[in-house]
Amino acid sequence: MKRILVIVDDLLMIHVIELIIQKEGYDADLAYNGKEATLLLRMYDYDLVIADLKLPFPHLQELAEALRHQRSQKPFSILAIVPAAFLTGTVESWFGFDADETVTRPFCPFELTGTIKRLLAL
Repeated sequence: MKRILVIVDDLLMIHVIELIIQKEGYDADLAYNGKEATLLLRMYDYDLVIADLKLPFPHLQELAEALRHQRSQKPFSILAIVPAAFLTGTVESWFGFDADETVTRPFCPFELTGTIKRLLAL
């Protein structure tokens, strides 16, 4: 079974994403900040990481470092949920790590599901 790490600091959004993931038959681990995400990345291997890039800067900086390091150990896909205001540049230029795909917030659940399936099929 595919394992997905969801990193979102908004309680409602993280649980909506968790329900979408579970409905598709995937395992989901939840992290509400960069510290929790970093610990989970060290403990488990993930097939996909979904990160809402609205995290406070210190958490986002810590997360970017952890994602770069863990990706060098075992490759996995990254799906970034990005506020529409950040669409003027690449995720890497704004946040310091490269995302395989982005979904703009607010998003349609079908768009999120389709993107997750596409990334996990790689």
